Amino acid sequence: MHYYENVVLSKSGIAIIGKNKEKTIIDGQRTGSVIRIETNEVTISGFTIRNNGGSGKYDAGVSMYNSNNNMIANSIFVNNTAGIAMSSSSNNNVIAGNYIRSNGRYGINLYSSLDNKIYGNQIQQNQIGIYADSARRHQIYSNNFIDNTVDHAYDNSGMNAWDDGKSGNFWSNYKGSAPFKIKGGANAVDNFPLSGAVTIRDVAITTPTPVKTAGQNTQEEAQKSTPGFEVLLVIAAIGILGYRAGSKR
Repeated sequence: MHYYENVVLSKSGIAIIGKNKEKTIIDGQRTGSVIRIETNEVTISGFTIRNNGGSGKYDAGVSMYNSNNNMIANSIFVNNTAGIAMSSSSNNNVIAGNYIRSNGRYGINLYSSLDNKIYGNQIQQNQIGIYADSARRHQIYSNNFIDNTVDHAYDNSGMNAWDDGKSGNFWSNYKGSAPFKIKGGANAVDNFPLSGAVTIRDVAITTPTPVKTAGQNTQEEAQKSTPGFEVLLVIAAIGILGYRAGSKR
């Protein structure tokens, strides 16, 4: 299923869950962010998210603006200016179980954000894998950084943890036994770089409560809660509601 759309989420407690991340595709048609989150407690999982566009500095496949306690999981981000972007105090979010590859500037762009957790992702063939600008206290571990063309990572604060105290990340250009130095801040370092790539697995997702199931009065509520959303995305196998706006199959 292909959906051609740009979605803005402004109501908290929404879960957008696809049934098959390879076959359920949201295409932004090179306009703005594919999904822009301006609220809290949103879960997105199970999609290919591609072809964002626009000139906005923090446009991305999924962009979060002053947005907290979200989970972006088990998805594929490809052919975006940035796969995922967090800006303007987007804090306490989780990014896990994703394939983030072949995005024009950044795999993940972190700006002026705190306390986000990024683990279990494959970050591959972007210009810069993770770009952390004025970002602090992020936990970044158990990711694969493979063949990013400019740098695997940049961190100008040096106040992020690039390992969990025991295990770090896999860096495809790392050949030594010493800590792996991240470009940018003097203290930006992975103290426990991995000798081999980790296996990327889907992670258990957290979902907003209360969770609605198919058959409830959902379409009316979707239209009220998120202007422009027209029909429900089929995710009955999981029993969680998703929404889409102005889509074409």
